[in-house]
Amino acid sequence: MTRTTRLLPLLGLLALLVATPARAEKKPLGPGERVDLNSATSAELMRLPGVGKKRAEAIVASRDKRPFKKAEEVTRVKGCSPAWYAKVKGMVTVGDVAAAPKTVPKTAAAAAR
Repeated sequence: MTRTTRLLPLLGLLALLVATPARAEKKPLGPGERVDLNSATSAELMRLPGVGKKRAEAIVASRDKRPFKKAEEVTRVKGCSPAWYAKVKGMVTVGDVAAAPKTVPKTAAAAAR
């Protein structure tokens, strides 16, 4: 057995050990558990099927520009197709969208100035 032949199984085992923690971190959602598209972190979004780091970051960037009013609006994000949404629609929700600043009604005294 050559030295290279002996190292190959060891390198394969090492590669598996390095890759395992990344897969272990992606804990699937429990029954009835939902992810809020407007408040979830990238790590929480990655728990959805088909969502990796890039797609999660794209969802966060999109909602930071314009929060989702309805869950299906996530399809405006690159990589989030209607077919993907159909698979995850029972797992996602949108919380309250921050309301626009309310205008304070002018009082008679303020209006008189």
